[in-house]
Amino acid sequence: MFSVEVDGPVLSPRSPVYGAGEAFFRARADRAVDRRYAFHSIGAVVDGEFDYAARGGRVTAGRGAVIFGTGAEDFRVWIHGARRVHRSVIAVDPTLVAEVTADCGLDDERFPSEVLPPSRATLSIYGLIRRITASPADQTEAVIRLLAAAFTTRAVRYRSEIDQGARRRVSEVVRDLQLRYAEAHTLEQMAAAANLSRYHFIRVFQSLTDETPRQHLIGIRLRAAADRLIETREPITQLALHVGFNDISHFNTAFRQAFGMSPRAWRRAAAVRMRAL
Repeated sequence: MFSVEVDGPVLSPRSPVYGAGEAFFRARADRAVDRRYAFHSIGAVVDGEFDYAARGGRVTAGRGAVIFGTGAEDFRVWIHGARRVHRSVIAVDPTLVAEVTADCGLDDERFPSEVLPPSRATLSIYGLIRRITASPADQTEAVIRLLAAAFTTRAVRYRSEIDQGARRRVSEVVRDLQLRYAEAHTLEQMAAAANLSRYHFIRVFQSLTDETPRQHLIGIRLRAAADRLIETREPITQLALHVGFNDISHFNTAFRQAFGMSPRAWRRAAAVRMRAL
């Protein structure tokens, strides 16, 4: 029986080598909750925000982040606000982990990263997790690709010389984009909200996310589109407009570049029984 955490909820076994499903939790921001991974696990944060600490320091993981947990490893979580955290999660049998790390020429079976923040580098990984967990069919081949990506993708090291006040203000802008991604956001508006010039706003933004504000916003919209394709029966053109793309051709091209297939093929590949709106 697969589970992400020791004594945690059981995941649906999709094949002999992995289980997958949706996971939810609540915790208090002023108190750490200690837990332990039962299996090597990979999760995508679909909603909510929490602080996470395992081998490294305490980091914040919000919507679009990818979390890696090594089997038998202890970790801590803290939640932000009253909203529950929703993750799509996959737990993998140790034999498959050993096989993939050996094929990748690695001696260490621990994941090299604990948290990858939302960015272009994590967009395809996020999408693969969501598609694997949505599909009731055996997706072992996709899980192998996911493990290979997990063991070969390194965390981005951001610059630390940025003023902490500017970092805090720009972080608030990043959170606002996560909540209001479908709206128009001009560079002038975002810089003014952070009380920075456009030049300094872009510099601080890139130090936090490793991408420009426009790139980051498009990534958020693409993640939202991938989620809605799985979770709804909404027509694709209407869906694209609802997540902030006014040019359908641009949406189709950007989606294919990010996830390796068209939005229509993505919906078919998830192979889920769509809920009625």
